[in-house]
Amino acid sequence: MLKTEQSQLLYDQACQSLATGVSTAFRKQVTPVPMYMESADGPYFYDVDGNQLIDYGLAWGPLIVGNNHPRLNAAVIEQISSGYTYGAQHRGEVELAEKMLSMIPHVQRVIFSNSGTEAVQAALRLARGFTGREKFVKFEGHYNGWLNNILVSNHPTAEQFGTTVADCGGQPAAEYSLTLTCPWNDLDALRKVFQQNPGQIAAVIGEPILVNGGSCMPGEGYLPGMIELCRQEGAVSIFDEVITGFRIALGGAREYFDLEPDLSTYAKAMAGGFTISAVGGRQEIFDALADGRTSHFGTYNGNPISVAAAIATMDILSEPGIYDRMHGHGYAIREAIETVAKQCGQTLITTGTGTAFHVHFGLDSAPQSIRDVMRADQETGNRFRAAMLDHGIYNLPGGRWYVGAAHSDKELHRVLPAIESSMQSLR
Repeated sequence: MLKTEQSQLLYDQACQSLATGVSTAFRKQVTPVPMYMESADGPYFYDVDGNQLIDYGLAWGPLIVGNNHPRLNAAVIEQISSGYTYGAQHRGEVELAEKMLSMIPHVQRVIFSNSGTEAVQAALRLARGFTGREKFVKFEGHYNGWLNNILVSNHPTAEQFGTTVADCGGQPAAEYSLTLTCPWNDLDALRKVFQQNPGQIAAVIGEPILVNGGSCMPGEGYLPGMIELCRQEGAVSIFDEVITGFRIALGGAREYFDLEPDLSTYAKAMAGGFTISAVGGRQEIFDALADGRTSHFGTYNGNPISVAAAIATMDILSEPGIYDRMHGHGYAIREAIETVAKQCGQTLITTGTGTAFHVHFGLDSAPQSIRDVMRADQETGNRFRAAMLDHGIYNLPGGRWYVGAAHSDKELHRVLPAIESSMQSLR
């Protein structure tokens, strides 16, 4: 069993000064007692209770090359010794921008910011400045950041399907009055939204793979259909690649699906654990910045430490065969889970890719949207995850797994028997 005594003490102490005891609401859902980490190395976490955990959560995505990577460390240390930040231009941001243009298909210009939430807002402002329109479309079950205008219909109830609803208190309806919500993987529904709002929609934004809502894959023709519909209607198509960027392929979903949306957002895996984000896409849209139709701001935009980390991370991810290895590792886990589940009489399916996937208990076919994901047996999924944690295997709530470059056969040889034991414990 996992030891939690010291984590419990620290959590109790934190609750006396840190509101809710954690720094983001998501972390309170991970374990019954929030776990406090002491250190990390490669694909391993070490907590204050002495537990060693194989990390398949990757800090909710950023740790694509693992912790304590020597090349990433060296790049950051070298930059720290030269300067923390400048509030001015530097060579690194030019190098990073050029690197992104060379790596990501059809990206002609980029801008930098500091988080996925910021990048999404920057992309929406660009789209509005470019089109002169105000409304935008987001999809049910897609998490595109925590600001009031877009934190809507992320986890709707069945009664709320088809409406735009706030995800938490403190979100005035006026702040999302220009946000239109649509079911995902349904082109007819998207066409209807355009018909109901003629000439008013600036952008359509969505994850190209719905990782935040169950790793649902796009239906055949859906993503190209979305892009084409936006072009027909004069709206900007935006891939929210905060998760999929640099994770499913070096060029993200643009490379993986061979598609060309107008804009894409990037964060998480971009700098291997350091805070940076970006928007990339067509030069024509970024001309709205150059001619003053809109603007982009941020004290820490392009800060040299994060830029150095991003350059080092992209260089590591450029090594031949690295994505094949990461995907192969993840698909081996998915195959083992499905095979052992069948042997144990459990109904489930895994969805996504090799580097980002979900395990859905109680479903026998791949979910197409959050509406399908909500039918999964979360209680059994939680029991399986708890059993895996007792074996020292750490992944995220909802059955989400991330695989990174630090995961090797050594870790796989520990994971596979843990899957069998944990699945058998559900009987």
